[in-house]
Amino acid sequence: MNPIDLFADQLSPANTARIYQAMPPRLVATLRAQRFRKIVKYVGRHSEFYRKAFHDRGIDPAKVRVPADLGDFYTVPEDIIANPRAFICQPPNIVFESSGTSGKNKQIYYNQSELSQIAQIDAAGLQVMGMRSTDRVANAFDFSMWIPGMLVHNALMKLNCFCMAFGKVDPLEVYRRLKQYEFNVIMGEPTWLIRLTELAEEHGSVPLKLLIGGAEEMPREAIGWMNRVWQGAKVRMCYGSVELGGGLGYQPCEQPDIYHLDDTDFYPEVIEADTNGLGELVFTTLRRTVMPLLRYRTRDITRLIPEPCPCGLKGMRMTRLRGRRDELIVASGGNLYPLMFENILRHVEGLTHDWQVVFKLEGLREIMEIHVECLRTDEQQLRSEVQAQMRLQYPDLTKNLDIGIFDMRLITHPPGFLRHDRKLKRMVDHRYEYTDPAVNSAVPNSKEAAHA
Repeated sequence: MNPIDLFADQLSPANTARIYQAMPPRLVATLRAQRFRKIVKYVGRHSEFYRKAFHDRGIDPAKVRVPADLGDFYTVPEDIIANPRAFICQPPNIVFESSGTSGKNKQIYYNQSELSQIAQIDAAGLQVMGMRSTDRVANAFDFSMWIPGMLVHNALMKLNCFCMAFGKVDPLEVYRRLKQYEFNVIMGEPTWLIRLTELAEEHGSVPLKLLIGGAEEMPREAIGWMNRVWQGAKVRMCYGSVELGGGLGYQPCEQPDIYHLDDTDFYPEVIEADTNGLGELVFTTLRRTVMPLLRYRTRDITRLIPEPCPCGLKGMRMTRLRGRRDELIVASGGNLYPLMFENILRHVEGLTHDWQVVFKLEGLREIMEIHVECLRTDEQQLRSEVQAQMRLQYPDLTKNLDIGIFDMRLITHPPGFLRHDRKLKRMVDHRYEYTDPAVNSAVPNSKEAAHA
């Protein structure tokens, strides 16, 4: 470990945050470039996957100075799905999973040292967003095989906050304990936070300092409403993933459409950008040693903003996500992909092979519409059979439905109604369509019709 990284790991979250806020952009760029060159050499020596990829492409890691030196080489989710162990450079202590678009989960490995390092980085990000050791936090991020609950909990321990690790429980359970534990910060997925706010609007609220969401986008319309219901609470979002191993983006200021990036621990790029700068987000992990990822394609569409923010922070920023290039959709409190619905519907008699799932918002309520073709007239029984298969095969999704964080509708059509072309788009997301023509023109398939 070089002296800079060793020094960084000894800092408190507060001091890490202060340094991040004060570092000149030129120094950040220099540090990022040094770490990038180091990680390329490291994976070239220790990772079976990258060693082979470099050999096959004639890449000499010692000569790579900037990402462009790697040409059109990227790591894609399918690489991890196919052989996750080929990426491992050191013995891991823990594994997390993240859903892939094919339904096969990606396995991402870490060791204890990395988890501690990630906790410090995330704690610094929360510090920049306004959290302090005096805060009392309800952590309602998922603690199952996914990563957010544990990483948030570790970050809260670094911050020395008082907290309760709820996991993804019914929002009513958190609501009942608000006054008992005097929580002033609540963290969870946006759909979960919306359901909690509905309870508070109906039964009474308490003043909160912060509502912090992640894992999916927050509807714009929800922010002002949540602020009012919770008597002045600020609504902030984080951008992270299992592959990132924590947070890349944070929202410390009054700009709900912008993320401030940790561009010292990650090297963010946007590739295949259009004339508006919108393209696919790619990142390189700069300090991971167990399973580093080099130029990983996230499939998320965004735009990088290199200029300093009016709030005074000098680091790189990016816009909120404009969509995804693949058909995995983060909705209804989880990662949803076509194979899930194919598995559910193929066990229901009387349906054709054509179906489509449409996600939209009605007010702040997230709606999942499952469109099917059939000749059956017993719609209530049909809905019961679909829900039974969902409950049997995907209990986490059913749990989210049961606790009210989204509504599901089954809509029937006659055979031949849905398909108007050779290929039927299985998953359509209308939740976050933008009215700005400059944005809409840049989002691939952002306005697909319900019967695409």
